[in-house]
Amino acid sequence: MTLPKPRPTKAVINALRSENKRLLSFIQRLESATSPEKLWRALHSGKDRASITLQQGNATSPGYGDAEDIADTREELSDKAGESGLAQSVSQQPIFDTSSYISVDESGDLNSFGPSSAWQTIPSTLSSSQSAATTNAENALVANAALSRQLESRLATLGDLDGVPMDLATHLLELHWNRQHHTFLLTYRPAIIRDLLNGGEFGSKFLLNSIFACASKFSTKPELRETFGNSEEVGFRFFQRCDELIVQENLLLRPSLATIVGLLLLGSTYVARGVTTKGWLLTGYALRMVYDLGLHIDRKTPDDKAIEEEVRKRIFWGAFVCDKLQSLYLGRPFAIKLRDAHVSLEFKDIMEENELWTPYEDSSEHIWKRGRPQYPTYSVSCFQGLCLLSKIMTRIIDEFYVVGATVESAQSSLRSIDDLLQEWEENLPDGLRIDSPSHTSSRVSHAPNVLCLHIIHHALRILLHRPLVADTHLRLASPPETSWKQCSEAAEKITQIVARYRQLYTLRGAPYLVSYGLYVACTIHARNIGVNTNEIMNECRFTLEQSLHWLEELAVPNPAVEKTVLIIKKLMSTRGVTRDLTHENPEIPAEEERQHNEEDRVGDIVSDTLGADAGTGLSMEPYFFDDWNESFSDDLLYGFLEQDSFDDWR
Repeated sequence: MTLPKPRPTKAVINALRSENKRLLSFIQRLESATSPEKLWRALHSGKDRASITLQQGNATSPGYGDAEDIADTREELSDKAGESGLAQSVSQQPIFDTSSYISVDESGDLNSFGPSSAWQTIPSTLSSSQSAATTNAENALVANAALSRQLESRLATLGDLDGVPMDLATHLLELHWNRQHHTFLLTYRPAIIRDLLNGGEFGSKFLLNSIFACASKFSTKPELRETFGNSEEVGFRFFQRCDELIVQENLLLRPSLATIVGLLLLGSTYVARGVTTKGWLLTGYALRMVYDLGLHIDRKTPDDKAIEEEVRKRIFWGAFVCDKLQSLYLGRPFAIKLRDAHVSLEFKDIMEENELWTPYEDSSEHIWKRGRPQYPTYSVSCFQGLCLLSKIMTRIIDEFYVVGATVESAQSSLRSIDDLLQEWEENLPDGLRIDSPSHTSSRVSHAPNVLCLHIIHHALRILLHRPLVADTHLRLASPPETSWKQCSEAAEKITQIVARYRQLYTLRGAPYLVSYGLYVACTIHARNIGVNTNEIMNECRFTLEQSLHWLEELAVPNPAVEKTVLIIKKLMSTRGVTRDLTHENPEIPAEEERQHNEEDRVGDIVSDTLGADAGTGLSMEPYFFDDWNESFSDDLLYGFLEQDSFDDWR
């Protein structure tokens, strides 16, 4: 009797898989060599496209008129995506072989992390014919997105969406696409429109009501206010409906992509409203579902599943960003580690990259009477930049703010992380720059998501350097002058960008992260009062008072900002700084009138306070850093929302 051959061990299978992967990669480099020089480099270099350094984008903004323009735009975005030298240096970790996380069952099927995960893997190496098919799939995504936009008018034929009249539902959807969507790209517009019209996962009532609930804070329609003028109750019916659907449909025990998006939207909005515990818990459920569905691993799907692949990548990176921002706000540990982020930052649908953004105009109210500004959205490249910043944010939190951070580790990490922030800024494409030579005119500006990107960048500079001059266990015996200077320069630039944002769009529709950036800047402005000459001190005082007033405006859509206002007021009181009420408006006019007159009313303030080129050519007054002997003992930058009970400030 012949004995059966022994089955190969898992170690043998993994070794063969790794060897096969290396050989296929080598063959692909040989096939792509079109000249003797390239062939020589392929034979003598172990590098592949994943090690290419982040490249700057083109200074021009190509349209979608021909295939070459689309290909050029996609190539630029690919160079700026996660498979870049900058992205790898951010994590300071090798690219892990995910095969060690894959199990092989008796039928030869591949799974990750056992039966609890729905993730299935497909070999990632593409042949030349597959590459051509992939290019066709990418072009098909752009075409599908364009056709989907044309089909949105059909929504009016539905009559209502989960009982919400179609005119109100359309109003809230348009607000969402205009205000929240471009910052995090969580909601893939073509998939949502498709499923609303034809049925499907992304037409779910829960996701729809989540979008309505989150967008309602930007609306001025009186029917969305459940109580008389109480902004905290705006959209209450949609939040209540989401709670009902979570229970009725048992959503927390049935992970899905639409549920993840809805939970992340609600979690972020609850935090901005000051309901931190509920926001934290809902976000936590979403992040666990990310792992349960295997969104953290970059899988290759068939070309006919290109929409699903695009959706999964966008949801993962949107979740990654939300995770890091909430860790920053609440001082709690983040869930997604850098070593777990195996998802490509190369997005295939670039439809929104070069679309022109205009402020939302409610056709029933005619808010914008004059010509509306139009700026390229740069939606995809801006989101890629935010994802890379979130990776840097992860390292700052890990090495400066969590338990176990030491002076030695902080000092050793300071230079490398500072270099990463500088490299990130230097490698921005021209369209995302706010201080390039082509943008020195005050008439040239940017869409809100681009301005938000730079606010977060400068806030991270402060977060990086502040611990070294604060009265914490990381404070150095002789705090470096450069750290205080970095904090002051970053605070000044944040204020200028917020001034530009307010001048162009008002702060009524600004996201919560703008509030955080301005709050961080205010803590530095308050410290600079009293340590400079009288002239500069007066300028710092005026800048602080004006910034505090802007925070109060930001508290209208984001009630949690009220706490940051109280923190700054307390800091001013501790420093003996009194507020000059002549710089405040005695009362806020009616919302519609304020929006009509915003551009005129703010223009003079911006010019007087920050210069005519505020937000474009970013310069600052010559602070004196030689006499620094202050500290930042009571600054709350990390976990500032959790330092006191909300009952004390509501």
